[in-house]
Amino acid sequence: MRKPDAEQIVLQASGSKKIWLVCASVLILVLGVLLTLANGIQSGAYCFFTLIFVIIGGLVDTSKGSNIVLTGKSICGGKIFRKSTDWDRLGKVWMAQYDLVWKGRNAKGGKPYTCKTAYGQFGRECRHNNRHVSIDLALEWIEALRDAGSEGERRELIRKFREATPRTVRSIASLAPDERAKAEKLLKELHGGSSQNWRERKMEIRQYFASKGWAIPQNEPSPAKRVFGCAILIGVLVFWVFFFALMCSRI
Repeated sequence: MRKPDAEQIVLQASGSKKIWLVCASVLILVLGVLLTLANGIQSGAYCFFTLIFVIIGGLVDTSKGSNIVLTGKSICGGKIFRKSTDWDRLGKVWMAQYDLVWKGRNAKGGKPYTCKTAYGQFGRECRHNNRHVSIDLALEWIEALRDAGSEGERRELIRKFREATPRTVRSIASLAPDERAKAEKLLKELHGGSSQNWRERKMEIRQYFASKGWAIPQNEPSPAKRVFGCAILIGVLVFWVFFFALMCSRI
């Protein structure tokens, strides 16, 4: 008989986020103390108030109550008010700026609702093996579980998703057609750099490729760029040769 925990996935706050919160809190505290010693309590008060909000927000985002729980029957999440949604009542799932959002309904034909769970740019990790899970991978898992035909099929998917990150790295050319299409789409987004939060999104895409065991191809410079780079290098070398020759002639 399988343990209940073996048929569920708990996505908790990543260790990187916890480390970042601790470092940020210490930095704000030190800055507040220094300002207080230098100019009085009024100068450091702003830092101390900021520290309170950072600590409270960090505790909310990293507590057990903020975990995303995937089982064969439902998905559970939410920021302050937790919401459990059966898979057959789950609708659209998408990513916001730093949140994972999904639509659900209370009963057949009931009024729909929106559940939002903080995800953050650091991603989350599986509680059972600390595997890093990017927001793209979490979205992929949730959609696969939602579209599964039965609870038994969902349990099989959960057992598959619980496995460790692939150790072998596969090239884009070796992927299945559907995987290759998704990889190429994300690569275009990765190299586009047009969105407002492009740096955070770039990190999320790289995390997704790492968690899937996909290699990000290195862009080969064009011939024109190579010629331009060589010309600059030669120009720099010529400049320094003439510079040292001129200096030596004056000695």
